[in-house]
Amino acid sequence: MARAINPVKNGKPKLVRIIKKKIISGVCSGISYKLGFPIFIVRLIFILLSAMAGVGVIVYVILWIGMPVTNEIPLDYDDRTS
Repeated sequence: MARAINPVKNGKPKLVRIIKKKIISGVCSGISYKLGFPIFIVRLIFILLSAMAGVGVIVYVILWIGMPVTNEIPLDYDDRTS
């Protein structure tokens, strides 16, 4: 299992998988936190990329393997993603 890290560094969100807000692996929740987009939009983008060219699945798996994991939900998570 990947090591858990702090999702915020110097007041800026880091790109991490937030596994407590996951459906599959937490990739979309981490991306939505980092970019400040609603999680629904990020998930929809991955679904559309997967349906059109299959690229979404490949990118998702690469991010699943490469992104560090956090067990913490950042305090401002809900504000940034709603």
